[in-house]
Amino acid sequence: MCRMGLGGGPLPAGAAARPVQRVVQFFAYIRPRRGAVDRELRRLVTPEQWALLARLSRADRAHLLGVYRRLVAQGCQDCDVLLAALLHDVGKADERARTGVSQRVAAVLLGRFAPGLLAALARPGRDRWRHGLYLAREHARLGAEQARQAGCNERVCWLIAHHHAEAVEDPGLRLLQAADEGMEGWG
Repeated sequence: MCRMGLGGGPLPAGAAARPVQRVVQFFAYIRPRRGAVDRELRRLVTPEQWALLARLSRADRAHLLGVYRRLVAQGCQDCDVLLAALLHDVGKADERARTGVSQRVAAVLLGRFAPGLLAALARPGRDRWRHGLYLAREHARLGAEQARQAGCNERVCWLIAHHHAEAVEDPGLRLLQAADEGMEGWG
């Protein structure tokens, strides 16, 4: 029996398996396997840098690896940009808390419509939710400080600190920002 494609002709060999393969790929993307992502990240960073990454959620770690992979696929060979890609969101977690979905949504909306309220609510050392909001708001600066303490050079720290900055004329930073924006569903 010949299976027919949409145009009335026979399906190419293996085409019946493609929808199943796409479903498997989709679920692997939205729910990355911890082991695979973590193994690759551990291979790419120092133990001190891994300690920062380990604080993040699985989705955040997958986002960072995705940004890195996007840069590699584009041919980026700048080691500082690649390391910044792997660490640019580490400031979203610290020893006390990590930024959750509700804090991310609140930070975006309040930052746009009520920046004064965001500044009042986003305070370190308060309850966990407000501390997570603080991390969301200040993650670029905090991440640069954490990266410095983990042994990163000043350029990597500068890239992390400025990864949300506008109108900065640095080619490496523009590459990082474009790769990060291309992965926006994650981080």
